[in-house]
Amino acid sequence: MATKAQQRRFINTADEHQQHIIKQLHAAGRSRGLDRVWSDWVEMGAIAIANAVDRTRFTQREQRYLDIVAQYQKEEVHCLANAFAHLVQCWEQRAVTGEFGDVLGATFMMMDMGNAGTGQFFTPYEVSRMMAEMILGDEATLKAQLQTRGFLTLQEPASGAGGMIIAAAHVLANAGINYQQALHVTAIDVDRRCAHMTFLQLALLHVPAVVIQGNALTLETVEIWYTPAHILGGWSRRLRQQQSISDAAQLLMPQPKPTQQEHNTDVPEQHVEQAISKGIQEGQMSLF
Repeated sequence: MATKAQQRRFINTADEHQQHIIKQLHAAGRSRGLDRVWSDWVEMGAIAIANAVDRTRFTQREQRYLDIVAQYQKEEVHCLANAFAHLVQCWEQRAVTGEFGDVLGATFMMMDMGNAGTGQFFTPYEVSRMMAEMILGDEATLKAQLQTRGFLTLQEPASGAGGMIIAAAHVLANAGINYQQALHVTAIDVDRRCAHMTFLQLALLHVPAVVIQGNALTLETVEIWYTPAHILGGWSRRLRQQQSISDAAQLLMPQPKPTQQEHNTDVPEQHVEQAISKGIQEGQMSLF
């Protein structure tokens, strides 16, 4: 579990909405335990947002949502709904003030659920912010890359709750760059709960992203989630266009002998493979 010092550090940064989230989840978790309630809550939130814009998996996810709700009493369901409402308000407030932060990662730690056995300790946001600044570079570098490439693509092979990605969006915003238009993210985590947490936060921050529950060692993809910003912003088309330009440039270069491997024409899926492979090599968030 998290140390008392770690827990106090996270609690000291809690805002009003995070305090309400903790209170509501504690109320819902009296009979089932916080760990189970947290997992169900973030999955329900992810499904609710995804099904509002992504109809391709609507029926399957809607049934999963109903299966989760059926396990709770009416009063407990109200607690889960109220907690989600406070999460939305928390992100609305942070979007206005520009504070950002890893809301879910920090709240998870405030509830003393950090687990050394599973490695689920979420990095303090200040550390993520420093690392994002080091990886992305200064304002001049970022704007030069955008001038050349049109938009940035970012991969995170072990996203956790999405804190590093949020920090990257924060760096872009402080540089005067609209990350909602200039950044696309491919986020991966082997843990189902982490994939849901990442999706929730990137969706509420309106980051165009493909979030994958997948195994970076076996290249296995279990489930894929597309944020509303990805779908509504037409990012599948933009990524295909970028890939077409890249393919055209490759034609001007000496080519290796063709192999029998089938070419994957679905660019978001192609980004999954690229991101996982790159994650194995580098083990950290990077531009690609």
